[in-house]
Amino acid sequence: MTSYDDENPYRLAGPSRDPFPRLNSSTSSLGRRNSSPRLQVTPIEEQRYPMTEIIKARLSASQHGSEDAQRAMTSDNVRRTLEPMTIDENPPVNDEEPSTVEYLTGLRLGLLIGGLMLGMLLFSIDRTIISTPLFGRIFVLYSIKWSYLIAMIIFELGSLLCGLAPNSTTLIVGRAIAGFGSAGILVGSFVIVNKAVPRQKVPIFTAVVGLMFGVGASVGPLLGGVFTDLVTWRWCFYINLPLGAITIICLVLFFNPKRRERTTRTLLDRFKDLDIVGNILILGAFVMLFLALEHTTRGFSWNHPLIIWLLVGCGITTIIFMGWQWAKGDAALIPPRIIKQRTVAASCGSAFMIYAVLINLTFFLPLWFQAIKNETAMRSGVHMVPFFVFQSVFSLIAGGIVSKFGYATPPAVIGSAIGTIGLGLLTLLNPNTTTAQWVGYEVLVAAGFGLSIQQCFNAVQTMLSGSDDLPLATAAVAAAQSLGGAIFVSVGNSVFQHQLMKASTANLVPGIDIKQVIAAGATAFRDLIPAEQLLAMIQVYNKAIQTVLIVPIPLGVLATLIACFIEMRSVKPPKTNEESG
Repeated sequence: MTSYDDENPYRLAGPSRDPFPRLNSSTSSLGRRNSSPRLQVTPIEEQRYPMTEIIKARLSASQHGSEDAQRAMTSDNVRRTLEPMTIDENPPVNDEEPSTVEYLTGLRLGLLIGGLMLGMLLFSIDRTIISTPLFGRIFVLYSIKWSYLIAMIIFELGSLLCGLAPNSTTLIVGRAIAGFGSAGILVGSFVIVNKAVPRQKVPIFTAVVGLMFGVGASVGPLLGGVFTDLVTWRWCFYINLPLGAITIICLVLFFNPKRRERTTRTLLDRFKDLDIVGNILILGAFVMLFLALEHTTRGFSWNHPLIIWLLVGCGITTIIFMGWQWAKGDAALIPPRIIKQRTVAASCGSAFMIYAVLINLTFFLPLWFQAIKNETAMRSGVHMVPFFVFQSVFSLIAGGIVSKFGYATPPAVIGSAIGTIGLGLLTLLNPNTTTAQWVGYEVLVAAGFGLSIQQCFNAVQTMLSGSDDLPLATAAVAAAQSLGGAIFVSVGNSVFQHQLMKASTANLVPGIDIKQVIAAGATAFRDLIPAEQLLAMIQVYNKAIQTVLIVPIPLGVLATLIACFIEMRSVKPPKTNEESG
């Protein structure tokens, strides 16, 4: 007996005696088997059509099947079907690998993963948070392959516009376009990995693709300095073009997922399902939040009317957005039932904290090298290499551990705990800290959070493997991750400047204008300070950075605690009776 095609509920995959062949026991998001029969209805389908219309559509479609199927459609069958028709509060999860799926292997898999790695490298250099939820919706409604390719093309066009920019306005527009595309690159990379390899191998290949994030974060500033010194700053954007082209070629040639059956729904219908209103609301909230944070780093106090109005506007818009999402239900930009799933919620929370820690360190550790150790921007970038290398290596090790033993929760918890210990040690940095000491502190933090950084994605991929909700959950984790980084860089800046201004109020360095010191930057401020006061100013600067480095410690603790709520679900397929016997 054949069944209705999963991609097109209105089309029979073949003759069947059962007009509702999906009327079987289903698996909940926690892996339990439900005893009551349910008619599986996709979230978007349920939103677009009332329940009775779905039944009519399927009855109409079945008329093109066999005569036996038509005779089976009695009114009693319809009545029994309508009674239990509900949608699981939690998204369905498949414990078993689909037997008909063909996964990539060998050279084709290697080239595809290599292309995704280049895509992740580009994202790590030009990352954004604004459009990641939108791309989660896009990957549900449209072709995964072509959605990723279009995102890459948008990123390339934005990079080209930046490289050719004749003025700052054009550069800003180009950056916005490239940022929109890079959000699709991030979400799409994880979704494609989940489709290209068996579930048990997803963690290791996720780590391989994520490896390029550390590479991009460490190599990007160095390449930027080289291009600026030797050629022109425009090559910081031109370099994206050949790398993106390689990724596009790899995707076109080697990633050919099962094509979705054609549906009666038009492109306009699917465009309406993107939740444009939700996108506008969340964009407005983010813009107001970041404007407020940016102005605090430019000398505005937190009680300034502009800052207050921006934060109030952000709060009101966020509340409206949440109400809109609740009203939209499964058709929302971020469906409430996705966030209510325990593992997805815990993964979002932990990712928010971990990324806030890492971005904070990637900004203020180089500042410490420049201001306290009197290193150039290039040398401070070199000093960050151990941090990114160990973060990438331990991320790869964690991916192997999860693929081998099956569980993402232990490395998420243990890694965050180890990293938090390293954060405490970083607060000991001072002008007399030796190279061995600061390298050791860097390595401990990087190794710890390297173990945990990818586990949030691994957890949702394991929990929602085979579900259409996977792109939505992946986008939610990515948005939470990037939001944490964006917020706490601004928070760190505010704390840093506040500490320096306190030194001015206390007159710790008499006769020195602290505002001029801040404006001069981490290396040039030495030229403003008389020799007899330089040591005192360095101590003040070091104290301010130490205070900033205290901020990530509670975030690391919270990341550890929240990770404990990630469900212990194995990435391995269940053993058969023969294997268990």
